Amino acid sequence: MAELPQSLSGLLTLEENAQIDQTLLPTRERFSIRLTVYCWRYLQQLSEKLQTPIESLKSEQIHEWVAKDTQLQEGQHVDADFMDWFSHLVTSSLKPLDAIAQQHQVPIHDLTFDKVIHWYVQSFG
Repeated sequence: MAELPQSLSGLLTLEENAQIDQTLLPTRERFSIRLTVYCWRYLQQLSEKLQTPIESLKSEQIHEWVAKDTQLQEGQHVDADFMDWFSHLVTSSLKPLDAIAQQHQVPIHDLTFDKVIHWYVQSFG
């Protein structure tokens, strides 16, 4: 099994994975939670580097960031298609993140892991 690039490997802990599994949501929704959390944390890094709120990030900025992410590029089996797919994935995550942030009336950056899980459980449980 290929290892995740270092920039992605620390985005979800074993404890967080266990907490997601304990929701007893269907596999698809648990996978969606994981993707949302990965992308949210990746966007936090981007937001901090660009000193721009996550809500203000444009898809072009995300694509540029992903394309220039040297840690991401160091991963095995990472090619241009993967980079393009990943940038689309991160950009697409803004939709559920925005919905979660609106429900909790906080900026996306200030969400918590528990709020993300709660939204999925409430929406799909």
